[in-house]
Amino acid sequence: MASQFPYLCLYTISLGLQTAAAAVAVCLHYSEQLHNRIASTPLLLFWLISVVLLLTRLRSALSAEYINDFHGLAIPILLFTAAGSIAFVLECLPKPRELFKPVDGDDNSAGFGELKDSDSDYTTFGSPEERANVFSRFTYTWVKELLAEGCRRQLHIGDIWKMDGLYRPDVVNAQFQRNWQKELKSGNPSLFRATFRTFWKIWTLATFYELIRITMISLRPVIVSSLIGFTATYGTDQGSPIEHGYFYAVLLFLASLELSVTFRQRNNHGQRVKTLIRTSYMTAIYQKALTLSNDARQKYDVGSLVTHMSIDAEYIATLSKDSSHDMWSDPLRIIMSLFLLYQKLGQSALVGVIVMLVCAPIMSHYAQIVSARTILLMGYRDQRVGVISEVLAGIKVIKMYAWESSFMKRINNVRVKLELDIIHKNNILKAVLHSGTKVVTLLVSFATFGAYSLFDNVSRGPLNAQMVFVGLPLLMTVRSSLERVPKIIPEIGKAAASFRRISELLTADEIDIGAIECLPYNRNSSESSADDELVRVSNGSFTWSLAEEPMITDIDINCKRDELVAVIGQVGSGKSSLLSAILGDMIKCSGSVTIRGSVAYVPQQPWILNATLRDNILFGSNFDQELFDKVIDACALRQDVVSLPAGVMTEIGERGINLSGGQKMRVSLARAIYARADVYILDDPLAAVDAHVSKHIFTHVLGPQGMLRSRVRILVTNAVQYLNSVDNIIMLRDGGIIEQGPFLQVMDSQGDVYEFIHRHIGEDQAPTEDTSAPMIIASGANVEDADKASSSRNVHAEQGNFSGEAGPSSRITAKEFRDKGRVKWRVYRNYLDASGMRNVLTVIVALLFAVIGEVCTNLWLKNWTSSNHRMTSNNMSNPAHSMLYYLLVYGAIGLFVLLANLVQLVYIWARCSTKASTVVHQNMLTGVLRSPMSFFDTTPNGRILNRFSSDMQRCDEELPKDITELTASLYNLLPAAALAGISSPPMIVVISLLVFIGYRYQTIYISSSREIRRLDSTTCSPIYAHFQESFNGISSIRAYSQQSRFIAEMERRVGLHMRVDNTHLLLNQWFSMILETLGNIAMFVTALLAIASIHYYGYGNSDMEGLAISSTLILASGINWTMRHYSEMEISMTHLERATEYADLPPEAAEIIDDHRPKEAWPEQGAVEFKNYSTRYRDGLDLVLKNLSFRVQPRHKVGIVGRTGAGKSSLTLALFRIIEAAGGQILLDGEDISKYGLLDVRSKLSIIPQDPVLFAGTVRENVDPFCSYSDQDIWRALKQAHLADYIRSKDERLEFMVAQSGENFSVGQRQLICLARALLKHAKVLVLDEATAAIDNTTDEIIQQTIRSEFKDCTVLTIAHRLNTVIDSDMVLVIDDGQLAEYDTPQNLLANKNSLFSKIVEEAHTSTAAQLIVTSS
Repeated sequence: MASQFPYLCLYTISLGLQTAAAAVAVCLHYSEQLHNRIASTPLLLFWLISVVLLLTRLRSALSAEYINDFHGLAIPILLFTAAGSIAFVLECLPKPRELFKPVDGDDNSAGFGELKDSDSDYTTFGSPEERANVFSRFTYTWVKELLAEGCRRQLHIGDIWKMDGLYRPDVVNAQFQRNWQKELKSGNPSLFRATFRTFWKIWTLATFYELIRITMISLRPVIVSSLIGFTATYGTDQGSPIEHGYFYAVLLFLASLELSVTFRQRNNHGQRVKTLIRTSYMTAIYQKALTLSNDARQKYDVGSLVTHMSIDAEYIATLSKDSSHDMWSDPLRIIMSLFLLYQKLGQSALVGVIVMLVCAPIMSHYAQIVSARTILLMGYRDQRVGVISEVLAGIKVIKMYAWESSFMKRINNVRVKLELDIIHKNNILKAVLHSGTKVVTLLVSFATFGAYSLFDNVSRGPLNAQMVFVGLPLLMTVRSSLERVPKIIPEIGKAAASFRRISELLTADEIDIGAIECLPYNRNSSESSADDELVRVSNGSFTWSLAEEPMITDIDINCKRDELVAVIGQVGSGKSSLLSAILGDMIKCSGSVTIRGSVAYVPQQPWILNATLRDNILFGSNFDQELFDKVIDACALRQDVVSLPAGVMTEIGERGINLSGGQKMRVSLARAIYARADVYILDDPLAAVDAHVSKHIFTHVLGPQGMLRSRVRILVTNAVQYLNSVDNIIMLRDGGIIEQGPFLQVMDSQGDVYEFIHRHIGEDQAPTEDTSAPMIIASGANVEDADKASSSRNVHAEQGNFSGEAGPSSRITAKEFRDKGRVKWRVYRNYLDASGMRNVLTVIVALLFAVIGEVCTNLWLKNWTSSNHRMTSNNMSNPAHSMLYYLLVYGAIGLFVLLANLVQLVYIWARCSTKASTVVHQNMLTGVLRSPMSFFDTTPNGRILNRFSSDMQRCDEELPKDITELTASLYNLLPAAALAGISSPPMIVVISLLVFIGYRYQTIYISSSREIRRLDSTTCSPIYAHFQESFNGISSIRAYSQQSRFIAEMERRVGLHMRVDNTHLLLNQWFSMILETLGNIAMFVTALLAIASIHYYGYGNSDMEGLAISSTLILASGINWTMRHYSEMEISMTHLERATEYADLPPEAAEIIDDHRPKEAWPEQGAVEFKNYSTRYRDGLDLVLKNLSFRVQPRHKVGIVGRTGAGKSSLTLALFRIIEAAGGQILLDGEDISKYGLLDVRSKLSIIPQDPVLFAGTVRENVDPFCSYSDQDIWRALKQAHLADYIRSKDERLEFMVAQSGENFSVGQRQLICLARALLKHAKVLVLDEATAAIDNTTDEIIQQTIRSEFKDCTVLTIAHRLNTVIDSDMVLVIDDGQLAEYDTPQNLLANKNSLFSKIVEEAHTSTAAQLIVTSS
């Protein structure tokens, strides 16, 4: 039989070989099952190919003539096929985790570990992708676990898979930094080159998939052409066998499936590049911000840096994901489509090419205009976010001054006149460009079909179904490519501008690390001695800016290792600048600075982290309970810790909002002590605390017997009573040292230091060499002892991390709200209302007209080809209508469609989008500025900035784009569905079923994707909050050498955000794969119905079949893109949802109550009365003022004193209604202030706040933001504030620009500007809240005289730590624990030795107390 049927012999041998291969495969299965948690790709492919080949052989054998002799082999083939199918299915199933033991570094240890959620803790496991087989990876079915979880409940951060180790932020950043450093060394750094070198492998892989996709796109029209040709010729002499038809249908399905798979893979790898670029840029920008020089910091404020991180990085990353491929693949697709058109229509297709070549430069020109304007827009957005950042930083002062309307006007000037103006112009051009792509497509199709019909119509026969319905998908490909031109060119422009902006930032000037020579120092070494110099400045001159002259000059300082050096001088003399120069924050012009050992720094304005109190003190160090307790006691924090709800584990809010000014300073000092440094730089820490606390701190910390007695202490101070206890005194004037030396030496010389001291306390009370040293705390604690007992600072200590262990009751920062479920209809309605309902209805009507027109266009083409077919079949020489008639009607319908699309696009972009953006931003801004202070106390500024930057940018740009793309998809889908139903009625049922299935999958997808997108927003806010917090404390971070710890924290937050972002991408890929598969099935069923109708019923219409197949090709894409764009629109709506949330924030009391307006002259007398007044900072907290009752007579001067945290500043907040009454009243001239609007109350009061706040702008704008006063009035106020001479020394004078946060003014000068505001306003009631704390005693005395003379007819309430500023008041109000302790004249209170005021005075330095008693007498 073998000789008769050699095939059987060959087949038997091959079957035997396959059996042997199967046996080997089974052995491999056993090995793989125990050692590999991923299904083996070779085994999967082996079984799949084996089954396919066996089925093919079985079919071939069954159809052969030797069937009777073959029956003996049929059963083995069937059994082998069944066994192979079972093996394939089993190998596809995921393997149970119990089979494997995680190796070292696997699972949690390689990721971010355990993550905490506000509700409960979740353990983050490795991604299921690690265990997914090759088919699951290509179809993304491995995400089903998360999708199922998302359908059952709201997803939390712990549900998100960790990313592969290669995508960890620290690994990615290290790779990018290596390439960027190479660029910097090259002398011509290119951010693009560094980026490409870092991520070229993944981008190239995406390019490979894009090439396969383009091939599949070009192959499909060829298959469709063959299929239509088959239907047209079947049953004729030129016809093919029916198998060819089924083959074409299957081939079309497989090609479409391959197209979907490659497109998903291209998107997946493109998104990974996007994620990695964002990760590297955000971390690199953060690192750069920590090293910026002072000049660079003036250019790059928080607002601009946040914009670089959130928007510029996003622009570049987005370009890398899509447009970087589209810019080369779209022209290639257009060329290949036109080539295929040429194959069908001959030289007539060249007419279409000419039309495109003519239109392309026009579209490119307008797209470049959009790109250029977008660059301007980015600058305006920086400016707006910068102003908002400043407003948030100084919101308390703005509310006290009632300046909300002024700053709202400033923000709106940027937003409306600049930013929205550009957005509006760009939107008009975008509408024109999107319409232009449809014009070009219409012109190409009109010119191509018209040229062929009028001038050819012979070479390939009359225009027929094969030409038209193959040409239409090709033209759709051309149109889709052209429609991306208005998107690609602006994206390239935005990315190019972002490359330039980020590159400029990364190459900006940095602090000169080499300017300060930092040397190690081991004080325990046998070679060390008390004479070792740890700080030396030799002939040093320093400046803040290279454009300015040196600010401090000829500095020579030598500090031995246990010296206490006091730096004194008047306001603006350069004291704080000297400390900054030693720390390396200033630019060294000449000389040398040497520091040996570690450094600790206490800034004049304390920098407090949003962390627990313990973490604020530890600041990355190991926890040592004994040392910690000693530090708490030394800084007089024990009583404060006891009063906190969770003790040291109480969360401290952003900017230390739940601490008083004195408490913040003591926490900052405690941080420095705990650091156990060798050199301590202390910028006036005693000014912010009460006199008795000042004495305690000097005694137990700073003085000769304090904890820091063995360390170098460079102390800026105005507390001259302690100068007799220091080792060296340095006095500055105009940036130079005018005198220095030990106390006795400078006093004996009776020079400037002698005059400075005696001007403050008088000659008979001058401090003398202290013979009775103050006693130290009983434990005899010393940092030297702590060094021996505790290990040195460990920046990655577990106990020193950012996340505290505080309970819910101790939390200050509120969890960011995250909505649940679908985006509420209210959000959509708000957007529709903001857009204008008339505009919305116009868009809907225009879309319907466009859809109807598109249906008519395709039906007309079908009618045209049918007419040609009848004429050819019947050999007619005179058609019923001429070619020109069909062409003109086709053009007329196309023009109608074009006009409808133009109206729709113009209304979406130019009317709806711009109007909605205006309303949404204005409502959000109003909602935020009208919120009570409790909102700002519990909400990090970074979170609010995220809403105004990232979320608002998406509402401005992404949301209109998503709506436009959704309408465009509907414009493609609805006509295609209608035409598919008309041309093939059974498809109505199929399409309905597929749409239902797609909707069900969409529901599953939306449930999880929406929550992931919300998580994406909430994980983004902590990044900006950490960035802003770090930016405000850069000097402290540098001084403590904590850069690596803060960078690691930034990487952790960025990594968490990127994990969420990557998860959203994967869910999107799964959903897209599902939709594209459903579309492919629709197309496959259409082809099968066409073949089956010919095969079984013997009839078919090539025109109708061509229309059906062409429509389902468009429908397959249309279903996918419509559902995707709808999903993307809903996800984009979550950003609008977040903006709407802030627009609906609970407001504080009304600004103006029309029925209750005070008289213009109110208050005329200035009488202030508290009647049983109680208040708390917000609901749920304890009362901070309890049943206060006292009356201040008109024009009286009242001093308010009390220990730190007693409630002095709370009384001020209550008077300005920053916090509202929980009981009782506040009367102003007998009128209850609660019955008036906030604007009417606050505008009638004046304050000089404890924390002086300046804003970027001119001096004039900072003193008089409403331009209500003349230049003469402003100069008079500046003169009275003793600042006029300094302002006149500037060339711009009143137009001199104040840097952000007033950084080009000293803290004392900022307080003087605040004084000038009060002098200019001259309200009847003035509150001084530690108004002169940062001013030297001499200047303070002059200022006090100015206040007494200028406000002699006003009521003045003075809160002061310097008792000499209140001792001559008419009355003294003593507050203790929020209650009124004493209220009497200072003479009567001092006469009573048991009074609390007397004790406070006695606790001050002895000489100071004596002077106060004399002064009061």
